[in-house]
This record gives sequence, structure tokens and C-alpha cells, in this order.
Amino acid sequence: MKNLFTVLLMAAAFTASAQYSADENFSGRLRAGVGYTHDFPGLHGLAENIEYSFPLNEWLQGSAGLRRVQTAGYPRTSTVKEYTKATALDVSLLFVPFHTDRAAFRVGTGYSFSFYKTRRTYPVYASHTDPQATPDIAWPVKDASGRVSGLSLTAEYEYNITPQISAGAKVSVAKAFGSVVMAGPILGIKL
Repeated sequence: MKNLFTVLLMAAAFTASAQYSADENFSGRLRAGVGYTHDFPGLHGLAENIEYSFPLNEWLQGSAGLRRVQTAGYPRTSTVKEYTKATALDVSLLFVPFHTDRAAFRVGTGYSFSFYKTRRTYPVYASHTDPQATPDIAWPVKDASGRVSGLSLTAEYEYNITPQISAGAKVSVAKAFGSVVMAGPILGIKL
């Protein structure tokens, strides 16, 4: 909770700029996206996100949103399908080094608060007294759930198709259970 309060306090400090007013080129947008997600070798899937992004000044932008990550696969054995299912609250501060009336490129960092469920399997070797015997391997299933939080990194490009609608691409590394890489298109609507 202390981390969330710190991020919100920083956002309030950046928005308290009396000399800056957001014109229509930098107004807030509701953005949604879906993309490919890679957890660790063997777990792949989709991530959906929805966020509200808003200008803090001409060179900084903030965003807050929800992200859903679902990955699955057979990384260790063909008998147990492992998965990660996570829902995260993301807050970000993005630097806008390039922007025109039609396009913007942003890079930045943020913080993710994730609630996850996972299924993993690890080998358990049965020992034998005979050194010549082949070891027996069992693959017990371990389900877990919990919360995790951590830093996230984001890079995105957004193009204004019309003054109200934009499209682009986003790549980020964020917390779900572990660090997850996400990449895919985004669609934005000006509010």
C-alpha cells in the first residue's frame, strides 16, 4: 500500500503544473490491447489490457490500468499442463521523447500489483539401494496462488488515425507471477 501511495503522490506532483494545459493532442485516452505473452520457456499465451492514459506535461504521460495474463504449456513433461493466470493493476510513468499531432513514441517504467494462480510440476527422483537400477521419476503437481508486485518496463508507439481514434503497438516486461514479456497491438479512444 505504501508503494501505491508513493506512485499516486508522484503523479499528483507532476500534474500540478500551472503552466501546462492539455490540448486536444495530449488529452486522455482509454486504450485496450491484446498481445502475445511469454512467461518462461514452454509457457506462452495471451495478455489483455485496458488502461487510461493521461498527460502530465508535454514530455510525461501517466497511465493506470488492468492486465490479464494467461499462459500455458508443457515445459517439463508432456503429462502435466502448467499454467499462469494473473490479473494485475498497473501504474506507469512514461517519457515521450517523440510526439507530433499524428504520432507518439513513449518509454517508461511503472509498478505492477499482481494476483496470480499457477500450476507447476517438478521432478522427484525415487532412490534405490541398487546403484544399477534406473531411477523412478514422478512429476507431482503443485498449485499455488498469491500476490506479487514489482517494476515494469514499457515501450509503445501510437498513431492517431483520427483525432478520436489511435492505434499502435506496445511491448512491456511486467510482473504476473514472475517477469512476463508481452507484445501486441493497442487501440485507443479519446475521452
